[in-house]
Amino acid sequence: MLDKLGFVPDINRLISVLDGKKPDRVPNFEIYVAQNIRSALLGYQCPDGIAGEVEFKPKFGYDFLYALAPHQVPPVYSHKDLKAGAGERAWADNHSAMITDWDSFRAYEYPVPGSLDLSQVRSAVTAAKKIPGKVGVGALMPSAPFTEAYLLFGFEEFCFKLHDDPELVKAVADRIGLVGEEGMQQLCREQIDFVVFGDDMAYTEGMMIAPELMRKLFFPWYRRFIRIAREAGKRVVFHSDGNVEPVIPDFIEAGLNALHPIEPKAMDIIRLKKTYGQQLAFFGNIDVDLLARGKPEQVAAQACKLIASLAPGGGYAIGSSNAVADYVNPENYKAMLMANWRYRP
Repeated sequence: MLDKLGFVPDINRLISVLDGKKPDRVPNFEIYVAQNIRSALLGYQCPDGIAGEVEFKPKFGYDFLYALAPHQVPPVYSHKDLKAGAGERAWADNHSAMITDWDSFRAYEYPVPGSLDLSQVRSAVTAAKKIPGKVGVGALMPSAPFTEAYLLFGFEEFCFKLHDDPELVKAVADRIGLVGEEGMQQLCREQIDFVVFGDDMAYTEGMMIAPELMRKLFFPWYRRFIRIAREAGKRVVFHSDGNVEPVIPDFIEAGLNALHPIEPKAMDIIRLKKTYGQQLAFFGNIDVDLLARGKPEQVAAQACKLIASLAPGGGYAIGSSNAVADYVNPENYKAMLMANWRYRP
């Protein structure tokens, strides 16, 4: 536990990185650490929710608590296109569709704009004030126009509709975007330090659809989300797996603070920082596969390599290349955290 070694949380450390400045040490950053992994490191059962954030984060080198702000009526995921059973993982059925035409578009029950459940966010804000040090709060804005649109259509139908009926795709994206716009405004009225929003738009090899289509249909909403947050004094982190390099300049132009999680098989984070590091921070990049199947000494070596290459000048926070899933080796995750604590470039 890093708190026993002298770690004191300070959200200004992460804010410095988000602002492109050099902090006193490289911050840790994750948007998810599975409960079984937290419990393994703590040595006892870690609670769920904000109680778990409070129990785990300050003890293991994090400067913030992370809260979810779900829609009161979750889009897509509460319907039949996702299937899951006890002990199984959920997946999207790419062949089925809840929206196939204008009639089904009008009939679909979208979340009510401004209906985010802020109870967890407010609990995190209250809890953070009671923790020694200066603990911040980050929160997820859940609307994802691209992901939700293709899930509503089913990915195959979504691709056909991009060609056959692009106005319907735009109508769906805009309907989701309106929910997100209201949600971002609602969230940014809370006493949080940064907002995360995400939209998985890329494979390892490249974008899921042409960058031009992303710019036309979805980036207008990303720009609105970011502008709302920045005008409210909040920093913004965007999450997408895969190779999103073709649209990094678009995110920079929109005013994004940081990009997460920079999959190593998709993008070269060292080259990205050399190219864009004066304008954008980069978070993550420790391969989840390495965290799952590697050895602690391999993880530690990779962490030290990244810190040595990316810490100078600031603009980097270390973490996994996606999330610390339940199949990660807890000792490997601990090795990453300890390497960051011990190593100074």
